[in-house]
Amino acid sequence: MYSRLIVDQKLREVAKRGRPFERASLDKSLSMKERFLKLVGADGKFSRDLSPTEREFTRSELTICKFDFRYWAERYGTIKRDAQFGAGVGPIEFWESQQRALELIGNREEEIYREYEKYSFTDGVLAAWHKSRQLGATAMMRLINMHRMTMYKNITCLAASMDEPKVHDLYTKDKLIIDNLPFFLKPTIEFDVKDEHIGFRSKSSLTYQKSGSQAGIGTGGNWDISHCTECALWDNAWRLKFDLDPAIPKAKSTFRSLESTANGRGDNFWFNFTESIRRKDRGFERWLYIFTPCYIASKNRLPPPDDWRPAEETRRYAELVENTSAEWVGHTVYPPREHLYWWETEYMQAEQEMTLHMFLTNHCATPEQSFQNVANSALPVKTIEWMRGTSQLGMPYVIESTGAKMEV
Repeated sequence: MYSRLIVDQKLREVAKRGRPFERASLDKSLSMKERFLKLVGADGKFSRDLSPTEREFTRSELTICKFDFRYWAERYGTIKRDAQFGAGVGPIEFWESQQRALELIGNREEEIYREYEKYSFTDGVLAAWHKSRQLGATAMMRLINMHRMTMYKNITCLAASMDEPKVHDLYTKDKLIIDNLPFFLKPTIEFDVKDEHIGFRSKSSLTYQKSGSQAGIGTGGNWDISHCTECALWDNAWRLKFDLDPAIPKAKSTFRSLESTANGRGDNFWFNFTESIRRKDRGFERWLYIFTPCYIASKNRLPPPDDWRPAEETRRYAELVENTSAEWVGHTVYPPREHLYWWETEYMQAEQEMTLHMFLTNHCATPEQSFQNVANSALPVKTIEWMRGTSQLGMPYVIESTGAKMEV
């Protein structure tokens, strides 16, 4: 669904079974969607019968959308758009942060199929998305959940967040997607309880929970798809291991995601959990680590004055990005002036307001930078960041002597 290799393989299998399909251009899919909307009257019925061409189009789109998440999302995955990119609502136009996450998820999907072929079982996708602020992580994960729930039968989904307003936000995003699906992709709703449950005639269902639930998150269920947001802010996030882990099936169809910004360091769930995944500690190797830094988003920018020259802190930040970006976004990034001016402006303001630790948490370039001390430390945040930015990582070296060779 997420790897082009897997998608093409699935569609070839469909073609061999005699089910014809044809990929439509994005413009054609959107125009046909609008045509169908105009055919539906206030009573929900069509004003005329569909033509053979229209019926063939709907069959083709249904086939492709089932196996190709990106195809479905770019045409029918309706979201509320950022004001910087046109506002309103409409199908998603993937940001680079979302593209990067989808690339890593696709790579993991290919590993899943290799694991299943070799062992006849697999954990599925287990993803921890460590993010900077406002990079589209939650919107992306809701689309993945809704695609699976609406396109397949008997899928059980769980959505959880830290409190009632956050849970309501998830419900609102999901309803926006469902309500804007065209007739040939929209499942029949059997029950819909605001902020609690949605169920379809296909027997796929979705349950919403908040982190403070006394019964625990996900207990008593078996969840093909689950998504937990703002995990670093949960009071009882450690319970996820004991409440939710046993309810996750080991299957190719499993997709479990946890996403959050950082919230402190030390004896802290999100810090310990994500760092264990990043280091590939024993027992955490099966998890996929996704980190999206603040510079990956084109929205983080300001027009710099013609005579602006970057401050020393800004030059160090640019160097940090150049040295680490290949690991986090797949290629070396040379931050443009507009982004550097934005970063320097926000940095200087946060320093003056003594909220530098909050700024670096929300708009980080590396995982290390995101994990700031919440309490006051012996050294100022600025000094600590200077030390991190100017220190060099240890490197292995070889000592040779006349009698022996020793690696250190």
